[in-house]
Amino acid sequence: MNLPTRQQCLGYFTEYKVPGNIFEHCLKVEEAASFLAKKLHEAGEDINVELVERLALLHDLFKVVVLDLTRPNPHFHYKYSSEETEMWKYLQEKYPDCYEGDVAYEIFKEDYPELAVSIKIVGLPKKKDKSYEEMLVHYADWRTLGNRVVPLSERLAYLKQTYPREAEDWHADEKIVFEFESRIMKVLNIPPEKLPQMIKNHPKLSKIADIQNS
Repeated sequence: MNLPTRQQCLGYFTEYKVPGNIFEHCLKVEEAASFLAKKLHEAGEDINVELVERLALLHDLFKVVVLDLTRPNPHFHYKYSSEETEMWKYLQEKYPDCYEGDVAYEIFKEDYPELAVSIKIVGLPKKKDKSYEEMLVHYADWRTLGNRVVPLSERLAYLKQTYPREAEDWHADEKIVFEFESRIMKVLNIPPEKLPQMIKNHPKLSKIADIQNS
C-alpha cells in the first residue's frame, strides 16, 4: 500500500491552512490510535500500524468544509486567521455539499487511492463494515475531545449536543463502538479508563511545537 510519510502529512496541514485547533485534535487522535495499534500489533493482532497512523493524522484534515467559520462556536474559543478563512471559502466553493472525507478522497485518490477510500470511510458513522484500521481510528477519534483523551461517555455527550440525530441512530453507533472498545481492551487486558494515563506515559509523537521549530 502506497502511503505518504508522516512529514508529508504534516505538510498538508500547512498547505491547506488547517486551523490550529483542528491540527491539535488530529495530532492527539494520531497519538491515541498509534498507541493502540502498536499495542494490538504486539499482542498478535493483524493490523497495519502505519495505515492507522496516517488515517488518524489526516482524518479531519478538511474538517472546515462542514463548519461555519462566520458564526461563533460555543465549543471552541479559536480565532481563525485570514488565511484559514480564505482557505475555508476556497474549499467550500470547490467542494460544495461535501463532508471532510469526501474532500480528502478527491484530493488523495490519484496518489494514495487506498488511503483516500479509508479516510472517507472513517468519517461515515453509519458505515457498518469498517476495516480493523478504520474502526480503530474511529474509536480513537471518539475517545478524543479537542486535544484530550476522554471516556467514551464524555465524548458522546459532546457529539450528541453538537450533531443532533435520532436517538435510535446514536444508540446503534454507540453499540458498535462500545463493543469494539470491549474487544480491543480485552486483547490488551487494560480497562478503558486507564487509556488516557497510559497514552500520557507512552513515548510521544512530535508535538506542534516540535513540528513548528523543526
